[in-house]
Amino acid sequence: LPLLCEEKKIPYVYVPSKQQLGKAAGLEVAAASACIIEPGDARDLVEEIAKQVQELKVKAGSKT
Repeated sequence: LPLLCEEKKIPYVYVPSKQQLGKAAGLEVAAASACIIEPGDARDLVEEIAKQVQELKVKAGSKT
């Protein structure tokens, strides 16, 4: 997925485990990936998080 996200300029992050991702997504099972389709009232928060992730990647020397 990272290559596809980079190609489409979609922000992404790695998480410690599939179990934690599933739990964070409100699932009782592990999840390999998750995405935000419509942030609704959280749009500003999602944009701020994406901005901070990008800044961290730049500091770490990543292309995206």
